[in-house]
Amino acid sequence: MKFGIDMGHNAPPDTGASSRFGSEDRLTKEIGTQVINKLRALGHEAINCTPSSASSVMDSLRKRVRTANANNADVYVSIHFNAFNGSANGTEIFAISDAGRRIATPVLNNIVGLGFFNRRVKNGSHLYVLRNTNMPGILIECCFLDAEKDMKRYNTNEMVNAIVKGLAGRLPDEPSGGSGDGGGSTAKPTGDAQLLKLQKALNALEIRDSNDKTLTEDGVTGPATRSATQRFHQIMGISAEGDAVSTTWQALDEIQSKPVLRPNHADGFAVRYLEYRMGAQIDGIYDERLAEMVKNFQQRQGATVDGVVGPQTWGLLMGQEVPSLSVQILRDTRFKQELIDSSQITDPNLKYEVKEGDSFPLHSWAEEGNHVKLSFLHNTFNGFNTWYAFSDHIEIWQDGKPLTQEPEEEAPQVRDRGDSFNLPGYTSTFFLNDPIIPNGHFTWREALHNGERIPKYKSHVDNIIALATRLEDVRNRLGGFPLTITSWYRPEPWNSRAGGAKYSRHKIGQAVDLLRSGMTGVQMSSKLRDWPGGMGIYRSYPNLLHLDIRPYRARWGGAK
Repeated sequence: MKFGIDMGHNAPPDTGASSRFGSEDRLTKEIGTQVINKLRALGHEAINCTPSSASSVMDSLRKRVRTANANNADVYVSIHFNAFNGSANGTEIFAISDAGRRIATPVLNNIVGLGFFNRRVKNGSHLYVLRNTNMPGILIECCFLDAEKDMKRYNTNEMVNAIVKGLAGRLPDEPSGGSGDGGGSTAKPTGDAQLLKLQKALNALEIRDSNDKTLTEDGVTGPATRSATQRFHQIMGISAEGDAVSTTWQALDEIQSKPVLRPNHADGFAVRYLEYRMGAQIDGIYDERLAEMVKNFQQRQGATVDGVVGPQTWGLLMGQEVPSLSVQILRDTRFKQELIDSSQITDPNLKYEVKEGDSFPLHSWAEEGNHVKLSFLHNTFNGFNTWYAFSDHIEIWQDGKPLTQEPEEEAPQVRDRGDSFNLPGYTSTFFLNDPIIPNGHFTWREALHNGERIPKYKSHVDNIIALATRLEDVRNRLGGFPLTITSWYRPEPWNSRAGGAKYSRHKIGQAVDLLRSGMTGVQMSSKLRDWPGGMGIYRSYPNLLHLDIRPYRARWGGAK
């Protein structure tokens, strides 16, 4: 196996974080050097992808990617340390592909086994080095170097061993496993507890013994447990007999995490299990053939028929009752008892951290400004069962799917038409509060920044009208809810003052930045996948969506 090891930063001006406990550059170099040495001692090839110098941060990132790609590494590993506010703590690993997530899982489990808080494997599609390397890659945030809790626990040699064992399955001074199963080690129970956990997991997944019977959950090995384990190995494509090996636990962990599976965008253990349950030929690829079988299953079960295996379909597969009302956590966030920024809440009992992917049954919910008040059906946190959450960080689900509501009927209003003005090429008098197109929802006031930016050219006016016409369809496709325009027509000098691009389409009235309450930029872009012009998301403002009517398709910032 050929590993590309990237010791994060260490190439000024590309330098990492620092705290009273040390610098990220020093720590990543210490770890990376030892990881390379131990991987080589195991017979693997390890390439140092860290550049010796760089002209800029972007140049540093490009050089790391170029080295990994030029050497045809099988796996790319970037080592980093987090820093935030001194109290955030724990380990997280970023990956993009399913293959990357499978590599990340045993590494994370080994580091968490040292006592660090599990911040999970997360989507790293925003990271240049993961997007541009040709092989599966992971970026490890070992822990928070500004958190006393983490740095008291941190030990360089232990961290190195956890990473190496996660990547290679063992350390240089350990005997190799005889199973030939491949893959990294995953933390697992021992003794009777190990067998009992295995039996429970196989029963939950409906993996039967050679007599097609459910296993007795007694923590005792025997022919039945061995035959069921061997059957599971055959389904997963694991080269092992009837005893659980490290990859057995890796496969179980992946399936039990119930990842969202979409046609033509998923592979691996979870897909193999899905094929087994659907009665399909098992190859670990979610193709159109399998998608049709899933849709038939969803139709028979009265579920949403979309071919996507999400919480509702996973619940049906595993025999779990789907709560009629629940909240899904879209990103790491905090529940709180007050409608203020959680950083301003000093009492730790009045806020509670939850993680991306968590789900909780609800009794009820209600919108309060840009927050949602959640009343939980079963859960209590710090003694409270009612909490507030920021609306952009959660999603309300009903009957196993995202809740959709019809917007309220908008009553006609008699309003002041506002200040009058004239536009080049038109003889009519216009008013700021009037809709740009008849009976439309977008006004000249929104387009012209309260009348401060009156166009001098008819072509700019025509662009604004054309975009307003297209925005009516956008509004409908986003549920018919009001959209907030944050920027539209922005000629000079306003474009330069706003930090706009030299050739920004805002300058000629062809672009708009907008918000839709309750949706992020990514969520909006997924609803508008076939938008024919430009669509983008600003890294610093992830809830904004940029749309323009350029004559060709363009995407940036993670837009679909």
